[in-house]
Amino acid sequence: MKFKFASLFPLLVIGCGPDSQTGPEYEGNASNLPLVDFPLLGEARPIDLIDMKLEFPESLKKLDGRQVSLVGFMAPFDSLEDMRRCQMVPSYVGCNFCSPPNLRQVVYVTQGSEDEPNRTYSFIEEPSYVTGTFRISLPGSDHEGKQQGFIYSIENAVVSVHEGDAPKRAPGHGTPAGHKAGQGASALSPVTPEDLVREVGKLLGITPVPSIKVERAPVKVFAKMVRGELESTYPEGTRDFRSRAFKLLGVLPEKADWLDALQGFEFAQRVAVSDESGARVLLLDSVPIDQPYVRLEVVGAIADAMIRQGLAGLTADRKGPSLENEDGRRAKEALVLGTRNVVVVRYAQALGISTSAPPPDEFVPLGEWMLDTNLLNRWYTLPAEVGPYFVNFKVGPMGPLGDLVLGFPPRTTIEFFRPLWYRDPTLWRYDPVPSNFADDLTKTTPDFTDVLGAGGMMPFLAVENSGHVVMTVSGEWAGDRWALWEFPDGTAGLLLESRWQDERSALEFFEVIPAHPFQWLFPHEDGSSVVRLLRASSADALNRLIPSAN
Repeated sequence: MKFKFASLFPLLVIGCGPDSQTGPEYEGNASNLPLVDFPLLGEARPIDLIDMKLEFPESLKKLDGRQVSLVGFMAPFDSLEDMRRCQMVPSYVGCNFCSPPNLRQVVYVTQGSEDEPNRTYSFIEEPSYVTGTFRISLPGSDHEGKQQGFIYSIENAVVSVHEGDAPKRAPGHGTPAGHKAGQGASALSPVTPEDLVREVGKLLGITPVPSIKVERAPVKVFAKMVRGELESTYPEGTRDFRSRAFKLLGVLPEKADWLDALQGFEFAQRVAVSDESGARVLLLDSVPIDQPYVRLEVVGAIADAMIRQGLAGLTADRKGPSLENEDGRRAKEALVLGTRNVVVVRYAQALGISTSAPPPDEFVPLGEWMLDTNLLNRWYTLPAEVGPYFVNFKVGPMGPLGDLVLGFPPRTTIEFFRPLWYRDPTLWRYDPVPSNFADDLTKTTPDFTDVLGAGGMMPFLAVENSGHVVMTVSGEWAGDRWALWEFPDGTAGLLLESRWQDERSALEFFEVIPAHPFQWLFPHEDGSSVVRLLRASSADALNRLIPSAN
C-alpha cells in the first residue's frame, strides 16, 4: 500500500441534478418513515475530482427534502458538551487505526431551533435513531449542511437511543468502550497462500486462476527486488535528466538522488511485492502473514501479479496505443494500481478489517523518507490515489474488475480526475505538445523531453499554492511538455510549455506559477491558451535560453 497522496482532492459537497423542494411534514408514525442507511448514501459516485461532482442514485434523490429516519453513531461537530450540531457516521470513531469515513458516509445533523438558544443536547454513545428532513447538497441548494461542507444533512432532527437491533460497525472499528490503540492489528484466521491466490482471483474475476507462488524472502533479497523495479521503471539513460528537471521545478530537493528518494517511500512501508513476470510474490520473512496490514499487502501484491500476467498475455490489438511519455505511463499505472487497491478494499470489507491497520511490531522499515521530499511523494503516489476513483466510476462499488484493467487505459492522468472526459472526449480539448517543440529555441536541441501531465502540474504548483488552487488550475490542463538542456559547465536549463482549455485557464495558470530565482516567462499573446516558461540553475544558464539574449 503506497502512501496516501496528500489530500489535494478531498471529496466535498457538489452534486448533480435539480434541488428538491421541502416535502410536507410527515404526520404518521416515525417508525414508518423512509429509512436512509449508509450503504445507500455510499452509492453516490464521484464523477469529477476537480469540480467535486457526485452522481446520486435516483432512489436517494427522491428522498431529498422529505422526512426520513437514520440509524448511526454520533460524532461531535462543535463539542461533546453540546450536540445540537453533530455528525452521524456508520460506526463509532475513536482510535488512530480506525478508517475514517469519507464524506459520503457522514450526515450533518441539526437538532432544535433558534427559538431555544440555551438548550443543550447530550452525546449518545450507543447507536442513535435520527428523524428529520433529509437534504442532499445539490447545485442550487443553500441549506446549512451544504454551507458547512457536507454532502448529506438532516435538519430539525430528533435524536434518541436506537432500540432495535444494533447496526453492524464499519470494518476495522471497535466498540465505544473497548477502543484501544492497535485493536485493528489482531491476528486474522490463518489462510494458506494457495487459498489467498484463489480469493484474489475471484475478486478480480479471473478464471482460471493463474499460478502464483508466495515466497518468504530475507531483507536483502526483498530490497533488491524493490530497487530493481524502480530501476526498470526509471532506466539509467533517462533518470538523471528527469531528476534534474524535477529539481528545477522544485519538486525534488537539490541534493536528493532520484532513486534513493523513491526507494525511501517504498522501503518505509512495503512488506510484499510481485516480480515483473507476475509469477512470484515475495513476502518479508520477518512479518506474520495473518496480521491485517501484512495480509492486505499480500493481497495487493497477488493482485499486482495477476494483472501483470494478464497484461503480458494480451495480443497486440488489445494492448492499445503505445504510451510514449511519462504521463501516459502513469495513466496506465493508475489503472493498474486503482484496480489493485479496489481489490484490497473489497477483501478488507469482506473480512471486516480496516485498511488503516498498523504494521506489525515485527516490521522494521528498510528505509526512511528523505528530508523535504513531500512534493515528490505527492507526485509518486498520485496514480495509486486517483486510480480507485476511476475504477469505481467505471464499474461501481462491486462491479467486475478483470476486463477493466485489460482494456484501453486513459491516455492522461487528467482523465482520472475527470472520468467524464475519458467517457466523452468531446467534453474537453486534448492538445499535446509535440516532442520537437523546443528544437528551435537555441542552436542546440534539448538533451531530453517528456510530459508532466496534470498529475505532474499539481506538485509543481503546490510549491507555493493551496490545494484548492492546485486542483482548480490543474483541472483545466490540455497538454504540456518540458525540455532539458545540460551545459558543459554543469548548469542546466528547462523549458516548460503548457496548454490549457482556453485563454482564461491559461492566464489563471500564469498567475500562480511559483517563483524561482532564475525564471523567465514568455509574454502572453492575446487569445492564446499556451503558457511557456524557462527555468535554470544559474543566471548564465537562463540567459543561454532566453530568446532575446541569443
